Amino acid sequence: MLFEKSYQSQIIQEELNSTRKTKNSQSMKKDGSFNITKKAKKYLVLFMKSSSIHGLNHIVAARRHPLEILLWLITVGLCAFGSLYLSQTTWSRYQSSPTVISMDRDMFAWNTTFPCVTICPDNVLDEKKLAIYLRSFKEEDKSTLEAFIRGLSNISYDNFNTVPIYDGIPSDKYLELILNFTTTFKPTLTIGVTGVTLGIVPTITEMGLCYAVNSKVAVYNSPEYRSANRWDLIKKPNETLFIHPLDGEVYAQVMNLSTGYKVYIHGPSEVPDVATKNMYSEKDFYLKLYVTAVAIYTTSDAAELSISQRRCRFPEENNLLHNSIYSYTMCRMECRIRLCLKYCRCIPHFYRKIGDERICDVKGLQCLSKYKDELTKLRQKNGMKIDCGCYPLCEDINYVLQSNALQPWFLGTNFQWGMVTYPRMRYRRDIIFGFTDVLVAVGGMAGLFLGCSVLSFMEILYFLTLRLVCYAKVK
Repeated sequence: MLFEKSYQSQIIQEELNSTRKTKNSQSMKKDGSFNITKKAKKYLVLFMKSSSIHGLNHIVAARRHPLEILLWLITVGLCAFGSLYLSQTTWSRYQSSPTVISMDRDMFAWNTTFPCVTICPDNVLDEKKLAIYLRSFKEEDKSTLEAFIRGLSNISYDNFNTVPIYDGIPSDKYLELILNFTTTFKPTLTIGVTGVTLGIVPTITEMGLCYAVNSKVAVYNSPEYRSANRWDLIKKPNETLFIHPLDGEVYAQVMNLSTGYKVYIHGPSEVPDVATKNMYSEKDFYLKLYVTAVAIYTTSDAAELSISQRRCRFPEENNLLHNSIYSYTMCRMECRIRLCLKYCRCIPHFYRKIGDERICDVKGLQCLSKYKDELTKLRQKNGMKIDCGCYPLCEDINYVLQSNALQPWFLGTNFQWGMVTYPRMRYRRDIIFGFTDVLVAVGGMAGLFLGCSVLSFMEILYFLTLRLVCYAKVK
């Protein structure tokens, strides 16, 4: 019995000791947290007393009435809000519209790019190649096959529904089929500038196989570039011809065309699409086009801004999936591709296929023909413009038709184009509100509302880093 009582008393004593230790540890924690809170308050008071930001010292000054402290708190808070709000407005302006378009008027101070043209012949088929293919192809209904090939060779958004249904050729072979039957395009190309030769580059467009002259980007859609499955930038692109007012009137001429054609005039860094204006010439006619230019360029300072700030892109700033280089028209093509996939879950054969995308067969093309207006005009059925998110080129040139002439010509089908009147001005994209202006504006707001300077912000940084570490080590 005595042993049991002593054992019970020992257990009770141990429980009392553990309870005392718990209370002591809790009281020590409370004292520690209290000391930390007290120390933090002292540090905040120290900062507000010594800060050069106006108004903070009045909040913590001794012998202040509570209403007076409240008044200063409201005043400093309103001033801080005003400074931040106007600074945010200034920053938003810098991010959204820091550039301005102005004009240069010294026409002798720059060169002008000679107009680039893209020629799309009416008939690209070689009749001999087609006849040989039809004889060798094991098909009973060869008339349908021939009509299918002829319709496919001249297909565009305007006539998707004219191609007869034929299932003997898979849709992913359509483009290869057309290219195999393409006739040789070798007209005579001359230009009225000594020592200069221009080349003709075949290029695949939304109007079929066409041929470009004086273009930098046509090569990226050439059959050779596509067949090699290339997506890289060409290190030495085609050189374009530049002319100067002192050169006088400059013309180029394409002679001995074998068929009627459509011609598109555009800048060297652009390509034509189905919505681009064109001029048409029948066979055995002589078409003459004379233009002037409207150019825009971007200064080196503005080029250093982000794309969203300057609201334009350079060709190498490509964000397109189906092209290796950027242009405004190629961006619109990318938009049409997205719409084609949305409406009919396939894309026409003249676009580059990526991933698991499906090339439209004849039924797919007939499906796309139902949405002709939406696809060509990039507008919804209610007339609202579809937002494709396309920025213009930072350096571009557009041509304005001044005069044209179309007359019968017994010596064949010829085409002449050139520049008679040189532009007397060009547009310049430059910075009007740069980062230095942002610093000045923000600094002015901070100084006006809070009396701040750069040293005031350095004080805040100092109190949050070095001074805080030293203060925390002091017991």
